[in-house]
Amino acid sequence: MPDTEKIEQYVKDQEQKTSLGKVNLNKDRPMVGEIGYIEVPIKDLPSQGLFYPEGTQIVIRAASVAEIRHWSTIDETNYSNMDDILNFVIEKCVKIKFPDRPSTWKDIKDIDRFYLIFAVREFTFKNGENKLYVPGKESERIEVTKDMISYFTMEDRIKKFYDHESKSFIVRKNERISHDVQFFIPSIGVAQFIKSYVQGKQRENKEFDESFIKFGNFIFEDWRSLTLNSYEKAVSDSIGWDIGTISLYDKFTELLASGVDPKIIYKSGGMEQEAPLNFSGGIKSLFIISDILDELV
Repeated sequence: MPDTEKIEQYVKDQEQKTSLGKVNLNKDRPMVGEIGYIEVPIKDLPSQGLFYPEGTQIVIRAASVAEIRHWSTIDETNYSNMDDILNFVIEKCVKIKFPDRPSTWKDIKDIDRFYLIFAVREFTFKNGENKLYVPGKESERIEVTKDMISYFTMEDRIKKFYDHESKSFIVRKNERISHDVQFFIPSIGVAQFIKSYVQGKQRENKEFDESFIKFGNFIFEDWRSLTLNSYEKAVSDSIGWDIGTISLYDKFTELLASGVDPKIIYKSGGMEQEAPLNFSGGIKSLFIISDILDELV
């Protein structure tokens, strides 16, 4: 089998590993009111719904024992494993519906993923069975809820380029860049493809354009259009960028990436305080009761 076919097959295999059931297009099925599901207002997401079609709906359900059991295998020292298990919970417990076309969990924006995981967690432990704390100032223990976490901040320098119609950022052609440049907030599907692409190349000990990875997450609008050929064509096209275009991609993607900085915002002594998102018991404690022994008599 040629090298390109091996890599493409690896990408497909990785997608199948993190998508254990058939893709649900949910085009005509109503979302709100489904038994066991509650709606998450799209305006409450870190993205504020800015990068989804108008009328998009998202609902969640509680994690089952089987899903929590799978969650217990998460390895926080292995980014790929952790990423796959986060996606597993999203796939199983979150549904998204676009008003005008089919949609799946892969259409959820990557910046909204952790908020939705946290929402699933709170719905799973709605009676407070698994409280979560982070250390605050002066030995404070801060109980964390999803609405206390600041996930994403958009800098003023890039806000002005937001285009409401395309749900993306567009920088128009000017004296410094030779053509319009469009940036998309990456979906889970796009991020998943690029991760699998890199892993496939590494697995085959093949070189790939590492500099393009930084830009790639923000270039592709829809994971459905991503194939080995379309991705590598985009890499090839990027070789022809002028210095102004390269500089724009570098700075814009840097600002978008740096805007993802999860932290806890809480009130103490009448003032707003910040604390790092560093749970006692690690990320595993989102669904596993880390101090279970201390609670037993």
